[in-house]
Amino acid sequence: KYRKYLLLFFSLVFYSLWKWEYLFLMLFSSTIDFIASQKIEKTEKKDLRKFWLYLALSIDLLILIIFKYSYFIYENLSAILRLIGFNLSSLEIQIILPLGISFYTFQSMSYTIDVYRKELKASNNFFDFIIYVSFWPQLIAGPILRAGEVIPQIINERKITRSLIDSGVFLILVGLGKKILIADNLSEYVDLSFSMDPMEFSAFDVWVSTFLFGFQIYFDFSGYSDIAIGSANLLGFHFPDNFNWPYLARNPREFWKRWHISLSSWVRDYIYLPMIKKENFHNSEGGLDVINSSEKSVYVLFITWFIMGLWHGASWNFALWGVYHAFFIFLYRKINTLNFKSLPIISWAITIIISMAGWIPFRSSSLENTFKMYSIILNPFRYNLFIQKTPAKHYYIALSLMIGMICFYIGSVFFSKYLNLKQIERLKNILIIILTFLVLIYLKTVKQFIYFQF
Repeated sequence: KYRKYLLLFFSLVFYSLWKWEYLFLMLFSSTIDFIASQKIEKTEKKDLRKFWLYLALSIDLLILIIFKYSYFIYENLSAILRLIGFNLSSLEIQIILPLGISFYTFQSMSYTIDVYRKELKASNNFFDFIIYVSFWPQLIAGPILRAGEVIPQIINERKITRSLIDSGVFLILVGLGKKILIADNLSEYVDLSFSMDPMEFSAFDVWVSTFLFGFQIYFDFSGYSDIAIGSANLLGFHFPDNFNWPYLARNPREFWKRWHISLSSWVRDYIYLPMIKKENFHNSEGGLDVINSSEKSVYVLFITWFIMGLWHGASWNFALWGVYHAFFIFLYRKINTLNFKSLPIISWAITIIISMAGWIPFRSSSLENTFKMYSIILNPFRYNLFIQKTPAKHYYIALSLMIGMICFYIGSVFFSKYLNLKQIERLKNILIIILTFLVLIYLKTVKQFIYFQF
């Protein structure tokens, strides 16, 4: 009976350890959504329901804009005004981005929208709702949860079974292994490469740096998701997967059904498809795609991805990253009539090249460096080994990670198909022992997770 209140207490303490003042911001935002959803539930008047929905969403978005986008808006407004002869004084107020604000804002917004759509009953227990918003394992960097998935688990008695404990421990160790053994070790190579002037690089240098960052962010972020899901398992909760071997996708649309599934499905359900005004748009598979050939759907696709880019950060680099992916999803839709399914290796190779090249604006320090790196990889004369700056070691690491990932995937498919449950459990236990030793050996200084900044 009291377990959920202990969970609430530790979730709030966990968040307040960072900056206790921002705990009240999260509680204020959540309270608005809770009250609005109650009001929406209690009336059938369409105008009144819309009023409470728009009020809650406006406050949520206003808080997000103030704390995340104030400097970005001010800097761009200043630049525009300078063009017509006006100079604004510099913004002296220092606004610190609240930890996890993009994640918990999206969660509380989706709750209010679901209640408005009559797809979810409004919770009558304020504490249940706050646990859903502030649940500590995933509060900082996702996955982005839906209230319909979590609140019933909070309300109902949860049984912490042996299988849940085994699964939780295994996922936590796998997540720590991804983060400490791979992502953190890749960061020194990535940081060095992206701190240099791109014009010193050959095209090969740019590609290997980009691939290394692509692997770093995957192992970093999927590692956090594994830890979050594993921690939830230990508390008796079941969370959906957030990654599904994205670098094995065979087209851009499939990539986004496999990468950060909780975000791509959230954006699809609450931004893209409502703008298209499709009535039947709920689908648990994830991904964002052009669902018809109308001109409007193309505009909506680019607008949605532009928003998705800015969700990651207040920078034109992130906006460009979003537009980049929108373009290739749109292009894939146009050429989807070609029979690429009969050429799986080629379609996979093209997809991973597109996906990895997309990380350039995400990681680059400026738009200038982004365009420099793109100009290098598009210039055939830069594919010159004599101007190569990156040590051969970096190439070997990138290649080893790619081969290792493919082999691990093939191995996991083979084991699940040909081994019985007892043999799989035995292999799992061996892997747990190996991971525990490796994590303890390399557990010196763990670097911050990349997605903590969002």
